[in-house]
Amino acid sequence: MKTYMDICAIKRPFDDQTHPRVALETAAVLVILQADLEGRLQCVRSAAHDLENSLNPDGRRAAAVQAWLDTLTPAAETPEAVAKRASHLAALGFGMLDAFHLAWAENLNADTLVTCDDRFIACAARNASSIKLRVVNPLQLVGEL
Repeated sequence: MKTYMDICAIKRPFDDQTHPRVALETAAVLVILQADLEGRLQCVRSAAHDLENSLNPDGRRAAAVQAWLDTLTPAAETPEAVAKRASHLAALGFGMLDAFHLAWAENLNADTLVTCDDRFIACAARNASSIKLRVVNPLQLVGEL
């Protein structure tokens, strides 16, 4: 299974773990990362990851995320088709960065996009017939592993 995790999911282990939901999602993200290491699924990377991570004001978090991203295939430059698709997705109601991640995930032929962003998941559910993959919470994906 080819999996695309957005930055929100990748950064989940750095969030306040005293919240039960955050702690559960963190555990799920770590299971996904381990499954990638073991070859049970394949995580993919895009220029959207690098862009969003470069905007992170917390240098420690950004460095940790970058270290993990660097274990994946380097990101290619954004093809014009991805940029156009991102604009189309934004017009459907996705936030611009979410649309950019989603367009890249589709371009990389991912089966799932993993996020902890409830609004992103809800927008994907409303637009399920217009997107080419499933957008899921990390707990949902781990339940399927």
